[in-house]
Amino acid sequence: MKYMKLKKLFAFAVVLSFALPQMSVLAKAATKASTVIVSASVTYANWDATKAYVGGDIVNYQGKNYKAKWWTQGDKPGSADVWELIGAGPTTPTNPTNPTNPTNPSVSKPAEAPNDIWGYALNADKKFGKNGDFALLICAVIKKECNYGAGLGGSPSSGDGLMQVEPNTRNAYSSEFQSTYGHAYNHSNLQDQVYMGSMIINDNIKQFGNIYNGLLHYNGGPNWYPGATDSYGRPILADQYANAVYATYKSYGGKN
Repeated sequence: MKYMKLKKLFAFAVVLSFALPQMSVLAKAATKASTVIVSASVTYANWDATKAYVGGDIVNYQGKNYKAKWWTQGDKPGSADVWELIGAGPTTPTNPTNPTNPTNPSVSKPAEAPNDIWGYALNADKKFGKNGDFALLICAVIKKECNYGAGLGGSPSSGDGLMQVEPNTRNAYSSEFQSTYGHAYNHSNLQDQVYMGSMIINDNIKQFGNIYNGLLHYNGGPNWYPGATDSYGRPILADQYANAVYATYKSYGGKN
């Protein structure tokens, strides 16, 4: 009887040794099938060049999913830094508490700044790694130059755009713009207008040591000095310009 019991136990062990690997294979197959089903159930709307997106928005472009890092409009997924490739698998969309300010939660949009211009400023800020504070300065400059676009209508300098960069200056910086942003300057594009002005201000800050001096030379030119005059003999009041812009920047919460 003991022999028969041992024989049955041996037979059972043999059967079990063959069954366990098969069960493992079946379990893996079931898990894989479940994963495929989940992946297929998550879909996102196709990217729309005319739509504005904020940080955390997810779109599908040419079969791939991309997540916006900050505010954007018209920047093509796969070729613009604002879009992060997240693949084709399931991704849970995020809902940031402050999606218009992805770079630094401690920096808030100035109340008077339009959402689109704030987005342009944030994009430029991100390009230069300023963590939000530079966006406040850009907005202060745009406020002074054209009152966020409201002062452009009917103005003789309306063609100079949001940051009032004159044609000869734009031409002088065209090569640097191309190398900095990876595309030729397009003056009809509002984002490029902000990119151009921001690049020049950033250069001036680095060259002249601080924000205030950078503003002096953004308005007065690289060779400005106290008492300088223009070609008509009129004083270039860059100090008054810098005082006004810097005060606005500080009122927005600027920290430098």
